Amino acid sequence: MIAVFLTVMFGFAGFSLPYPVFGPMFLKPELGFLDPSIPVEYRPFLLGIAIALYPVGQFIGAPWLGRWSDRIGRRPVLLGSLAGAAAGYLVTSLGVAIASLPLLLAGRFLSGLCEGNMAIAQSITSDISTPKTKVRNFGLITVAINIGWIIGPLLGGFLSDPDIYDGFNVSWPFFFAAGMFGVNLLVVFFTLRIPDYARRRKDDETANTVRVAEGAAGPVSAVELSATAEAVVVEPAGDAAFRPRTVWQTVCDKKLLPGFVISFFSYVAVYVFFAFFGVYLVQTHDVSSSFLGTCSAIISVPLIAAGLLVEPARKRVGLAGVSVVAHVFLGVGMITFLLPDGLVWIFVPMSLAAFGIAWCEVTTSLFISDAAGPHEQGQALGVYRSAHVMAEAVAVLVGGLLSGQSPQSPFFMGFVAAMMCVAGIMAWKRAVPELGKNAGDGAAH
Repeated sequence: MIAVFLTVMFGFAGFSLPYPVFGPMFLKPELGFLDPSIPVEYRPFLLGIAIALYPVGQFIGAPWLGRWSDRIGRRPVLLGSLAGAAAGYLVTSLGVAIASLPLLLAGRFLSGLCEGNMAIAQSITSDISTPKTKVRNFGLITVAINIGWIIGPLLGGFLSDPDIYDGFNVSWPFFFAAGMFGVNLLVVFFTLRIPDYARRRKDDETANTVRVAEGAAGPVSAVELSATAEAVVVEPAGDAAFRPRTVWQTVCDKKLLPGFVISFFSYVAVYVFFAFFGVYLVQTHDVSSSFLGTCSAIISVPLIAAGLLVEPARKRVGLAGVSVVAHVFLGVGMITFLLPDGLVWIFVPMSLAAFGIAWCEVTTSLFISDAAGPHEQGQALGVYRSAHVMAEAVAVLVGGLLSGQSPQSPFFMGFVAAMMCVAGIMAWKRAVPELGKNAGDGAAH
């Protein structure tokens, strides 16, 4: 888990590092990135497009990266995705440096297309976890994400602020982000050691695809090699148990589809908050990028705390109960964020929303991982990642249009999405009473 933890932490530090810069860069004409003649009401929409192209790329790339990681191994796919993401950030950096919006947009799309580290990291975590450690390990991923959100926005905010150093400008965070992905690639290359899964071979008699452990007498059962290098024997459940499914078949699986739908609306709410709290503060209080970086770092404290508390909470109210509470916290936090007149009190509702976000991330990913078979964790979590990033694209595009009309409007959209998740989880729990019981109860995955 140490290598996975570092991979996720460095990846999200690089991903989040430019975020405090985007709002001021697009909304403040004096920074010179956009033509000063572009009307104020159109600028949030252009900001939304710039943010959305990254998740659009992920939406296309994540399922295939997850699928390939199931077939050829987690590590080589992860290394390739990180190299592509670093190249995408270099293109983005050049676009910012020369004030070229098309180049920036192309770099954002390329970065998203290649950035599959989260789905693969979740797949690795599922591979190496036992039922008793799975909730804890997925919680540690959330902690790593949020430590990255402390490091990234702080660096991004300060590296773009010329009041701190005359040489700093809005291009610095993007070049630094490319470097962070390069560091992440080196961390994976030198520290992540996962034995490649045994190749699935076609058995002439059963026509099933199976994995066979080295030295095994025959293809009686499938063998998964986890990152602990221990063989885990999984008995086939039927003729089609280990036949690879298409991405579309995984999407339409009745056990997985409700989780994908709930995850989509959950991340609409999550990304409305993350993408627009800075835009709102720039529009209403004219804050600096360094202040936004500080805000991101401060709210990472409840994010980390929530990641550590998810397992005790699950033991008390169950995974579905934790998810309901999480979305209530997120919805209430977003609405109350609009109430304070000054900047000091905004951190109370922001912290409430952040606490909910951490539990949303853990519970939705566990719903999917528990419902998927051990042989298609990468593909299922890749589809989950696509639902995640599609939600991000919808949130920033629609939110950008709404923000141009009223700074408060995106948060009402996020509140509605969070409450839809509450209703959806409660309905799903009534229909499937055992929902979430596989997470940490000691039952076989």
